[in-house]
This record gives sequence, structure tokens and C-alpha cells, in this order.
Amino acid sequence: MPPQLSLREKWGYGVADLGAALSYNAINFFLLFFLIEVVGLRPALAGLVLLSARLIDAVTDPLMGMITDRTRSRWGRRKPYIWAGAVPFGITFALLWTVPDASQATMFIFAALAVALHVVVFTIVQVPYMALTPELAPEYSERTALTSYRVGFSTLASLLAAAAPPLLVALLNSGQGLPQDARYGWVGMGLIFGALMTLAYLVMAATVRERRTLQVPFGALNLWQEYRSAFAVFGYPQVLLLFMVVTIGLGIVSSILPFYLVSAIRLSPGEQTGILGLLFGVAILALPAWNILSARAGKKAAFTAGLLILSLGLLLLVTLSPPGYLSPLLLLFTILAGLGVATVLLFPWAMLPDVVEFDELNTGQRREGLLYAIFTFGQKLAFALGAFLNAQMLELVGYQRGAIEQSAQAVLGIQWMIGPVASAAFLVAVLMVWRYPITKAKHEEARAALARRQP
Repeated sequence: MPPQLSLREKWGYGVADLGAALSYNAINFFLLFFLIEVVGLRPALAGLVLLSARLIDAVTDPLMGMITDRTRSRWGRRKPYIWAGAVPFGITFALLWTVPDASQATMFIFAALAVALHVVVFTIVQVPYMALTPELAPEYSERTALTSYRVGFSTLASLLAAAAPPLLVALLNSGQGLPQDARYGWVGMGLIFGALMTLAYLVMAATVRERRTLQVPFGALNLWQEYRSAFAVFGYPQVLLLFMVVTIGLGIVSSILPFYLVSAIRLSPGEQTGILGLLFGVAILALPAWNILSARAGKKAAFTAGLLILSLGLLLLVTLSPPGYLSPLLLLFTILAGLGVATVLLFPWAMLPDVVEFDELNTGQRREGLLYAIFTFGQKLAFALGAFLNAQMLELVGYQRGAIEQSAQAVLGIQWMIGPVASAAFLVAVLMVWRYPITKAKHEEARAALARRQP
């Protein structure tokens, strides 16, 4: 029986995702906006910047997972990479916000290379970190509880990453222009967030003790064979596809939301911060309630309820919220959407660890690194696809950089993406949730079968 996690370890484990989520959400919420409004890159090129790095992730994410699965050291399989990558992770994030004022081609190349460098370092620290979940919490319900610590910090970071930049950039710019025009302010934001991200990973590495697991020796490293075999794991293709669908929806919402609040609702930076803070503040507060509902009704029922609430909240947000001020309806629908966002952040990551035992049952190996790496790549690709679709839409409807008043066509395009298009993704996910094959009973059977194999 593995030792129980202490409260210190649970908090220490969770805090690392503060670093990952700061990077992930600042990029997803504001990098497209930054490249178009601040740097002046054409929307179509800005979308390609975010999508191009995923070609690298397709190789580096599963490769990193296989490397960390095979690592044997006195410090463990996962933590050495976290120690090594924590500082470069913060530095490369800050670099993202230093795109020079140059030609379209130069700005595109610089931004694409900066994003590529950052996502490689992100892989080095995040894949080993995520692979710790099933090792630290082997039991079905315990994993949801441990994941809630991680998601709690992740959602707190999401709140900070979504709400802080408009005010932070304005403050650092010292009133020298609008926040979206303030290059100096965005560089300062990158440095502050980068430092917090590095600190979060270092704290986790210092407080969490990596568990030793029994290992069957791995064969020679074959990237394609390992990659392909992961999709034969019971339940894995289904949870991966489900996660990608909800993440595309979340990617559409997050990367178009700054444009929506500025162009459709016409809010000030302070008001934008209030709405974004409310969205993720509600998500944080809702996590314990969703955790309790999951324990009583099951992950499928809780996740379904959250997806329906999120879809309804987004549709009401774009159809009934009056522009020009923080209306009670806007606040109400933001709260409704926040309740649903909590489930999208929590349940896919609580469902993923359950496939590890089925993989071990078939292969005799613990391949958390590979399974989490492909999952992480799917997440990054899906978010990039969401942002890419938004960028192409902005190009198509003739979005004008720096214009206070956008055309009716541009506003309508933004509203369609954040409302009907994103909601459609979440409703498709509802059908996928109910077809997911792993239940608590099946997972317990798999664990019992593994226990009978132990000498």
C-alpha cells in the first residue's frame, strides 16, 4: 500500500500548475491579441505563429514522455527534468513579449521562434510533472481529489493570467498610451509572470517526494511504435478526443474573449479585469462543489452538467448582454459560464490517470510519461486550433487593428465564435462523455488484477 500524501505534498504538488497555467493561459488569452494589436502582425500570420509550434510538440511531447518513463536516477524519474527546466521556462516566457517593431516577415519569424523555444521548455517541465499524478495517487477517487488541488492552483493562475495583464500593462506603461499599444508594459508583464512560473516549479520540486514504482525493463526507444501503442490502451483514445474537443471550445472562448470585451461590449481595462476575474474566480470557488458532486453522482454526470451550464452561459452572454457597461446580465452570465469552466478544467485531467492501470495491465510497464505527453500535446494543439480559427475569422471579417469601433460584420464574427461555435463544441463533448468506457467499477477491477500480479 503506497504511503498517503501529506497535506504539504498535496499543496506542493498543486502549486506547480500555477506556473504552467500562467504560461498557458496568458498565451491563450493575450498572445493573439498582443501580436495583432500591439505588434501589428496580420491576423492570419498571428494565427500561424500559434499553430506552427505544434509541429514541434508532435515530436517533443511524446519523446519527452518516453524519456522520462525510462529515466533511472537517485532523484527519481520525473523531478530531475523539473529542476533543470524551471528557470529556462520563465526566461523563454518573457521572451515571447519582446517581438521587435519590424517587417511582417521579421516579426513573424521572431514570434514563431520564440513560441517554439518556449513550448519545448514547457514540455521539459510539464510532461514529467503531469506524469506524477497516477504515481502519487493510485486510487480512483483519490486522483480526483489530488487533481482538484492542481486544478485549484491552475484556475487561480488562469484568473491571474486572464485578469491581471490589462491593468498590469497599463500600470507599467505609466499612462503613456492604451494598454494594447504599450510594448514596455507587455515586456514587464512577461518578466513578472516568468519569475512566478519559475518559482512555482521550484517549490513543487522541493516539497513533493517522488514515489518509487516497480518497473519492467523497457525495450529500445521506438517513437512511432510507442506513439501508436498508446492509442490501443483501453479508454485512452476516447478521453483524448473528448479532451481535445472541449479544449478547442475553451481555446476559442479564451483567445477571442479580449476582442469581445473590447469590440463588442466596449469595456475599459479595469472592467475587462473585473469580468475575467469573475469568470475564473467563480470557477475556483466551484471546484469543491463539483468534486463533491462527482463523488456522489460520478464523473460522467458531473461533467455533463458542467458542459451544459457552460454552453448555456456562453449563448446567453452573447445574445442578451447589452454593450457599453458592466450590466447585471453580463455579470450573471459570466458567473454561469464560470461554473461550467470549472468542470472543463477539472474532469478531463481527473479521468486521464485511470487509463494508466489498463496500460500497465496490458504491457506490464508504467508509461505515465508517454500517456500524459500525448495528452498535453493534444491540449496544446487544440488550443492552438481554437486560436487559429479565431485569427482566420478576424482576417475574413476585416478586423481593424486599433479601431475603437469595429464594423458590424467584425463584431458579429466575434460573437458567433464565442457563442454558437464554442457552445457547439461543448455540446458535442456531452455525447462523448456518456460514451466514455471507463467507470469506477472497471478501474477497481483493473487495480485488483494488477495487485494479484504482485509477488
